[in-house]
Order: sequence, then structure tokens, then C-alpha cells
Amino acid sequence: MLGIVEQGLILGLMSIGVFVSFRIVNMADLTVDGTFALGGALCVRLFSLGLNAPISLLLSLLAGASAGVLTGYLHRKLRINVLLAGILVMTMLYSINLRIMDGPNLPIPKSSVSSSLGTYEQVAGKDPLADLFESSAPVAKPQKETTRQRTYQNIFRGMADGQDLFLLSVIILIGVTLTGLFLRTELGTALRGFGTNPSGLESFGLPKTLMTLLGLGLANGFVSLAGGIFALYSGFADVTMGQGMIVTGLAVVMVGEILLVKKKIVYGLFAPILGGIVYQGILAVVMRYGYRIGFRASDMKLLTAIFIVAVIGFGLVSTNKRMKGKFRLSTIFGGGVSRD
Repeated sequence: MLGIVEQGLILGLMSIGVFVSFRIVNMADLTVDGTFALGGALCVRLFSLGLNAPISLLLSLLAGASAGVLTGYLHRKLRINVLLAGILVMTMLYSINLRIMDGPNLPIPKSSVSSSLGTYEQVAGKDPLADLFESSAPVAKPQKETTRQRTYQNIFRGMADGQDLFLLSVIILIGVTLTGLFLRTELGTALRGFGTNPSGLESFGLPKTLMTLLGLGLANGFVSLAGGIFALYSGFADVTMGQGMIVTGLAVVMVGEILLVKKKIVYGLFAPILGGIVYQGILAVVMRYGYRIGFRASDMKLLTAIFIVAVIGFGLVSTNKRMKGKFRLSTIFGGGVSRD
């Protein structure tokens, strides 16, 4: 049970990035599939090179934010459609992730052994050219081969004692709180206004390019951070670990919004967290008992996509019903349809 909640929290953290891009900035950003794997690949590589886990995660966050900024730059400066710009950056990141990991996957090292040897003079105890030049210079005493073992300290223990759950909860609480405070600032308010009315915001002197770069950078920073956390949690990074994350993130956001109907908690940032836990719980149940109805693990992406289509379709039907109701009322009491 703890494992389901922990994985749901990581999924929810990733879905916050999807929430920012789709709900706040109102842009369909497909860079997510690439930045999730980028965060995992870079975090594991930096961690294996000797950096501690917090610094590795921070650099992964910055790398993901940079990828989001690149997508925004291609969209605004080069006039490339945001969907195509996301696909282009995602394609670039596939090759970059392979370069970072030097292969399709990279496990987190547990320990490494390094050894060092002395020079010939130190090992042999004499200078090989001493006889040639008739030198009797003193030679350092020979040194033995030294061996040193290094242990890598992962922040996740992988034990069902609640420590990993507490750590994940703290990370998410800090991230959501800081993001919520930012969205209450003037710049954050402008960012939310940009998603609602980009042209109207530009009339106040705030350029669309700045808001686009800020929004997509923030979104992909969350996604990349979640990828790094997932890599540390699972013990490895893989180049395909971000495949289909955009669809999963959308499903998680929708589940959370359904559960938190008309409840604005820090601008809805907690909805993806709750949705991630519920989605992961549903996934675990389906994986465990789905075989009885012929369900396969490969069917999960199909069912997730169908769920998104169903939720969107239900929303459109509900909207049309409300509009028809307003039309009838305006016809009965106003003699026509109001143009206000």
C-alpha cells in the first residue's frame, strides 16, 4: 500500500507540470515525454559522478526547465506551432538522453572500488636510469597499491517503513507551496491571466514570449524533477521512461479535478497529487485482477486515452446542455438570445 501511495505522489508531481502547461498556460506541450526521461537520466548520471542527490535533482530540474524554455522559444520566435515545437524538442531529448546515459539505460551504482598504483621508482625502489648516469640520488620508498571503496548514499531506502513516503510528501509540499505563493504574486497572476487571455495581457505591456517561456519552463521543471525522483526511487533511468507521460499526466489531472469539484486548493495544484494517488491505486488493482477479464498490461495506455476522451466528451455534453437551457430561458423571458 505504501508503494502505491509513493508512486502516486511521484506521478502527481509530474502531473503538476502537465497542469501548469494545459490549465494555467493553456498550451498543449508535448515536451513532457522527453523532459521526464531527461530528469531521470541526468540525475542518475550526476549522482554516479559523485554529486549528492539533492544537487543532482536541482540540476535535473533546471535542465528540464531549459528544455521547456527552448520549446517556448521555438514557438514564439520561430513561429512554430506549439505542438510541433514540443515534438521537435522531445525528439532532440531522446538523443541527448542516450548521450547522457551512454546507452539506453543507466542503473544507480551502489558502491565503486578504485585503486591507485605508485610509479616505477616507488614500486621498484630505484631509478631505472641511475646506472646510466651514475646517479646515487635517493629514491622514495616503494608504496603498495591502495584500494578505496566509495558508497553512494541514495535518499530513498526502498523499505516499507514510511521514510520514503515522508520524504516524498515533504518534497511535494514544498514544491506546491512555493508554486502557490508564486502564483499569488504579480508575475504569477499575470501568468494565469496569460492562459486566459493572451492578447489582453499583452495590452498591459507584458510580452507573450516572456509568459510562454516562464510557463513552459515551470511546467517542464516539475516534470524533470519528477523524472529524477522516480529514477532515484526505482534505482535506474531508462530512455523510454517518459513514453506516454503526457497522456498519463492528463488523465491524472482530470481524475484530480473530478474529485475536487469546485474546490480551489492553492489554485488546483493539489488536484494532480490526489489524482496521481487514485490513478496509481486503480492501476494496481487493474494489474492485479484484470487478467480475469482478459486485461493485459499493454492495454493500459489504450484505456487511459479512452478515459480522457470520455471525460472531455462528457464535459462537452454538459456544456451543450447548459447552453441549451440558457437559450430556452432567454427565449421565454427575453424574447430572443442575449448578445451580452
